[in-house]
Amino acid sequence: MVQSVVDLFNQLARNEFGFFARLKSVTELMTTPVPVVSSELTLGDVVGRKDPSKLNSVAVIDSAKGDLIGLLKHSTILLCLPRYLNTLKENDRDRSILTTNVCNLVSRQSPSLSSSATLLEALEILVRQDCEQILIYDDPHQLKGMITPGSFARAMLLYYSVFQQQQALQRLRLVDLDSDLSLDEIFCRGAQTVRDVMSAPVAIASREPVATAITMMSENRVRFLVVLDDNNQVTGVVSQNDILVALQPPVRASLLDHKCTLPAMVDLLSSGQEATLSEPVTSIAKSRLITVSPTSRLPEALSRLVETERDVVVVQDEKQLLGMVSLSDVVRVFRTLMRLQAIKG
Repeated sequence: MVQSVVDLFNQLARNEFGFFARLKSVTELMTTPVPVVSSELTLGDVVGRKDPSKLNSVAVIDSAKGDLIGLLKHSTILLCLPRYLNTLKENDRDRSILTTNVCNLVSRQSPSLSSSATLLEALEILVRQDCEQILIYDDPHQLKGMITPGSFARAMLLYYSVFQQQQALQRLRLVDLDSDLSLDEIFCRGAQTVRDVMSAPVAIASREPVATAITMMSENRVRFLVVLDDNNQVTGVVSQNDILVALQPPVRASLLDHKCTLPAMVDLLSSGQEATLSEPVTSIAKSRLITVSPTSRLPEALSRLVETERDVVVVQDEKQLLGMVSLSDVVRVFRTLMRLQAIKG
């Protein structure tokens, strides 16, 4: 039986639409189309004169066969960007890295899923592999889309914009999980404020060297560190992208081991006496500092994350650092929701 428009809007008004129950496959949230480049191109062809903050991961397609070779990751592009091109500090690797063929920089084992895969499958990969994107395709000749942590943040923000209205806060009880409440209602009670979803902050003193920041990111599995001054006050945020932009391009493209953790990359670069690694972390912290209170409604933090896609929201209460909310936290919350949906279904 076809549902009338009136009935649909009545359902929406009563929050009986079952938003999360209707999220079945990855095709419903994936980003399309996937940006692609030909295997004949060089890094310089891909980068051009684009602003580094506007660069994203791109799929590399075999120019002869038309099938997928792999993913040229955003992090790889940032690491290879020349730092001193056309300046007094310029050296040979500033120019040579731009002439490198994209096939020498591509990650050939990027996570992928079929179009029939569930969102829970995608969420498990994003959390367990700590990756930034999953390619969606049934045939390597036909890329259908890409799933990123931002995909789930946008979906959650959409839910809020349609269903949520300002009302008295409710609190989720364990008994509610075993009730007849819909997942929509459980979400409303369990993820209303920033405090409900924030993770523990990982902070670094502003005087600590960049090498220490890289090690801390790897050990804590985070892409952001909160920077504190001598009075333990938050002065900024340093991201993995900030570090990649600050580092000099590798001498050879073959040194880019995509299975390497950042500390291993530090060891590799330090053999060439990379000066940036010993600089204070505050000197390279370029990410925007966005702060919210722990009682702020979650949509406020979500809208900031969706706008920037790579920023983190720092949670403070009267200048006291309490936590941070990143896209990774949104993914973990969404995974919990999808697991509950699977149980209730």
